[in-house]
Amino acid sequence: MVYKDAGINVIALSVDNAEDTQALADGLRLGSAVQMLHSIDAHAVAAATGALIQEGDRTFLHATGFVLDPEGNVANAVYSSGPIGRLTASDVLKKVVFEKAMRAKNSAG
Repeated sequence: MVYKDAGINVIALSVDNAEDTQALADGLRLGSAVQMLHSIDAHAVAAATGALIQEGDRTFLHATGFVLDPEGNVANAVYSSGPIGRLTASDVLKKVVFEKAMRAKNSAG
């Protein structure tokens, strides 16, 4: 099962410019499964989400991931302060499949 089959939409944010963001998406072979937004204000995203910022020669956000339920509420959040601690594709898929099964079970009984 892939994200599309599970009805999962992915939106990714980057502080990089459009060209660098597209190069990243191409290198990861994301295709049309992911909507990539570029030139994001790191400080605004951090203020709104609690994401951690790395400042220095280059300012960027550390990986921060959210799984939203169908109503748009945060069902799971993962914050990283370094190179480890990410939501993986398989973790997200497992979470969504599990939550859908629980909703189906609860609505049936």
